[in-house]
Amino acid sequence: MDFQRGAGFGGGGDGFDLMSWYMEIPVVSRTYFTGAFLTTAACAVDIISPFSLYFNWSLIFKEGQVWRLVTTYLFFGMFSILALLQLESDIQGRAGMEAGDYVSVFRDVLD
Repeated sequence: MDFQRGAGFGGGGDGFDLMSWYMEIPVVSRTYFTGAFLTTAACAVDIISPFSLYFNWSLIFKEGQVWRLVTTYLFFGMFSILALLQLESDIQGRAGMEAGDYVSVFRDVLD
């Protein structure tokens, strides 16, 4: 899938390849991004109710709804600019930690 940057606005012909960007995300971060995006999208189109995702001790341990332990971290709210920015920021942070970019930062703090 190719998106042209600046298409129709006098921009250059260089494109943005969505699939190559997606595949450049480290594996664990990419898996989290996919789960978070699909969970948020499923709630946006009413496949899943957001009320079946939130963390609730009694429903988890008395009713056995263990998926709530994971889905609590995958739902970013209904689709909006804020939800997309939160997801993008979260993925950048996770990808940076997975790539080891923050090791030197923690080392500097400890010194």
